[in-house]
Amino acid sequence: MAQTTPRTTQLGYQEIVNDTGRVFRVGETDKQLLGYPRWVVIMAAWVVMCLSGLVEYTWGALNGSLASAHHWGTAPVFWLFSFFVAFESVVQIGSGFLRNNGYLPVRWAVIVGGVICGILAYGITAYSTSIWEAYLGYAVFGGIGSGMCYSSAINIVAKWYPDKKGWRTGFVNGGWAYGSVPFILAIGGFASAGGGSSLSSTATRNFILAQGVIMTVGIFLTGLLMKDPPKNWWPSDVNPLEWTKNKRTARDLHSNPPAFSHYTLRQMWYTPQAKWLGVQYALYIGCSLFGVAYYYEFAQQMQLGAVAAVGGAAGFALADGAARPFYGLLSEYIGRRRTMAYAYSGNVVFQLLTLWAGLAHQPVLFAICAVISGGLAGANFPMTAAAVADYYGENNNAVNYGSIYAWKTLGGSFAGGLAALVMTGTLYGNAQFHWERGFFFGATLGALGALVVYFKCKPPTREQWQTALAKAEAAEARNVPIGSAVV
Repeated sequence: MAQTTPRTTQLGYQEIVNDTGRVFRVGETDKQLLGYPRWVVIMAAWVVMCLSGLVEYTWGALNGSLASAHHWGTAPVFWLFSFFVAFESVVQIGSGFLRNNGYLPVRWAVIVGGVICGILAYGITAYSTSIWEAYLGYAVFGGIGSGMCYSSAINIVAKWYPDKKGWRTGFVNGGWAYGSVPFILAIGGFASAGGGSSLSSTATRNFILAQGVIMTVGIFLTGLLMKDPPKNWWPSDVNPLEWTKNKRTARDLHSNPPAFSHYTLRQMWYTPQAKWLGVQYALYIGCSLFGVAYYYEFAQQMQLGAVAAVGGAAGFALADGAARPFYGLLSEYIGRRRTMAYAYSGNVVFQLLTLWAGLAHQPVLFAICAVISGGLAGANFPMTAAAVADYYGENNNAVNYGSIYAWKTLGGSFAGGLAALVMTGTLYGNAQFHWERGFFFGATLGALGALVVYFKCKPPTREQWQTALAKAEAAEARNVPIGSAVV
């Protein structure tokens, strides 16, 4: 039975406990806690995502120039992308753990991440002459820095908007993709002006350094505005026990009900949904990042022209990011799971149409299909982030979602090096691309992702929640490592 437990009046808030034991801290406004409205934090997080996403989304336009300038093999360059994704993914577990336990406030996680990827990663990559220097700069430091920024920015949305996180998560997450559009256009424009398909070594270095400066300064300034609310915080204008009476929030909460409690990482991994959320994430990332990694190169090899190549790549990134708020809004009506399943299925179709248009040497049709594919490619990122908060609560969302996001390591290997292996038959060196193999490989991953998310990723039931709590308590008593819950 629900009850209200008031705290001392000096603290200015009450703690309300519902029938599952979940605590809601109400009474404090965002302005009291921050000194400014909570939407300012969301805008700051959006800017951070726009800038830190450059490391990933400009790679497809820059990797050819790097490979050409230094005579690096095709496969090693695409494995660079896979290793970047691996570091960018795994670091989020550690970053989330430090944040949740108060060792690394979100403000400093963002600022430190910006320095790592903007100065260390881009500085080393810009002046690298060996492929191994590029692995250290782009893959290791670029992955660590951008991963710290991503984790900090995307998880703050659910903390400040636990009652209506849908389209806001999509809005912030979208910046990761379309923030790169001006840079992709500039790279393509300068390459075309030089009479080739890639930049000179000097121009490549200058572009990388310019991105690094812009990234570092911008992330530092906006990072200063980021701060987490107290644990269990809930907006004072929404009754956490009778939220259906609030017309502004009832729609989202009805389609995506609040979690039974704030799961710990151990408790989350004792639910079957956690494993399947990770599986669908890896599968669909292999499909969606295939476009990020290969559409630009594919258009060039098909000799579709600079306009189609740049337009397709830039349009892909723009549509990828711009569509994410729409998925958040749509999920308020039909739920996160259905939204992902429908978007995944659509991307399978348009990824194959992009292949067909390129092979048919239809530049306009290629660009159109690439843009539509991009609009469908990014649905998993905001929707999985929102779903993890819906299913498992907001308090531990940084590390909980980080453990799901780590599956991007597997998906990134699908999209980068493994896709290169499928298309070229080699793990290392130069080879002839067989594009049909790669596109069908990516589409198959997307189709499997759609099936998994639709049939296996329904919200935990009350019985599953109770079982997870009991198993976690028993495991803690036996001092069983958290990782054992995954298998």
